[in-house]
Amino acid sequence: MAESHYDWKNGPAEIDPHSLTKHEVLVGYLIRYFEQRTLNARGREQLRITLVDGFCGGGLYTLKGRGTEVLGSPLRMLDAVREARIRVNIERTKPIELDVRYIFIDKDARALSHLRQVLQDRGYGEYVGKTIHVIHDDFASASPEVFRLINAHTPRAQTALFFLDQYGYSEVPAPLIQKIFAESSKSEVVLTFHVSAFATYTNDDFTEKVADKLVIDIRSQLRGRTIEQIKEEDGADWRRFIQAALYQALVKNCGAEYFTPFFIRGEGSGQGEYWLVHLSRHPRAQDVMKQVHWEHQNHFIHYGGAGLDMLATHMMGFRQQFEGGFVFDDMAQNLSADTLPLHLAKNIFNRIQPVQIGELFSSTCNTSPSTSLMYKDALARLSGEKDIVIRSEDGVIRRFARYMRDTDWIERNPQTSLSFASHRSGL
Repeated sequence: MAESHYDWKNGPAEIDPHSLTKHEVLVGYLIRYFEQRTLNARGREQLRITLVDGFCGGGLYTLKGRGTEVLGSPLRMLDAVREARIRVNIERTKPIELDVRYIFIDKDARALSHLRQVLQDRGYGEYVGKTIHVIHDDFASASPEVFRLINAHTPRAQTALFFLDQYGYSEVPAPLIQKIFAESSKSEVVLTFHVSAFATYTNDDFTEKVADKLVIDIRSQLRGRTIEQIKEEDGADWRRFIQAALYQALVKNCGAEYFTPFFIRGEGSGQGEYWLVHLSRHPRAQDVMKQVHWEHQNHFIHYGGAGLDMLATHMMGFRQQFEGGFVFDDMAQNLSADTLPLHLAKNIFNRIQPVQIGELFSSTCNTSPSTSLMYKDALARLSGEKDIVIRSEDGVIRRFARYMRDTDWIERNPQTSLSFASHRSGL
């Protein structure tokens, strides 16, 4: 079962290939995070943040079936920050300092012993206890010390990124995530669930135990039905339905306004062994994570729509809209390019007042796999077809996506009849 830990008894533990995708996403997100945070930071000399790895492991692995040595998440974090330092300062005359603290947590003493040795061997030994903190505990129990360290490093902003690659599906209760966001609204959480194991072993008693441990209401999301009833009624699709219920209950109770809910699938195949859920309180953070999903196409999948309704009731049964699911590939991008303009047109024409691009994105991004750039491409298409008019704050007409800003205003084209627009937008 997924609850079993890696074995660090005789050196690096063995890791499955699909776990490498989680680490690739972590690296990709960290680099993009620093690029975005320093993009318009002229004159800024320093960016402070704490990176928290709540289930850090021993630092090195061997790839299952191949024996190749691969880096664990702590070393991937350290390497990502080093690369980000280079990227963000390439065109700067005065470099900006990335002042990063690291907190690595694991309850496995052998894993941490191995990690300390790896850090020493890789030249990081002198930083342990200074900029690198290694904590032997489970994440929930270690959280007070984590919050103390974050506050000590960034007492005003308390900015942190939490990478919580848990071993199973019940080690990070919703109230703890709520506390993270209560302590710092600028924090972000990347949380994984071994949903395949959850679906395989679930029954009514098991579901209640998981719900109690996570402090979430799964039962209401099952719409009053028992697990056995769902298995009988939904046939082969029951696992996805239960996974959807777990996801909905978690997001509802974690206190984050913005999230991405997509599955990781091993080596670009399968239905998805893990959820990689990104939680934040800012739409721009959600957008950056979706950009990373599109970069790693074929390694992610979801079973909803391509426009603005991927989390609609019928979608949350994870019934596929086209064969193979939505895998962030060229086919998915083409489907998004066709669907998103129609859904945005419907949203815009249902509004009484003009809306800013930033507000349109922030109010709908949770229900779409599309990035902000894809939104702007869709808006440019609607503008080109005379369905909408986009103006800057000083009244300049915007027609091309590359010139659009979040502060630009969108309104229905007064020369377009409502009946014509309604027909185009599927009303």
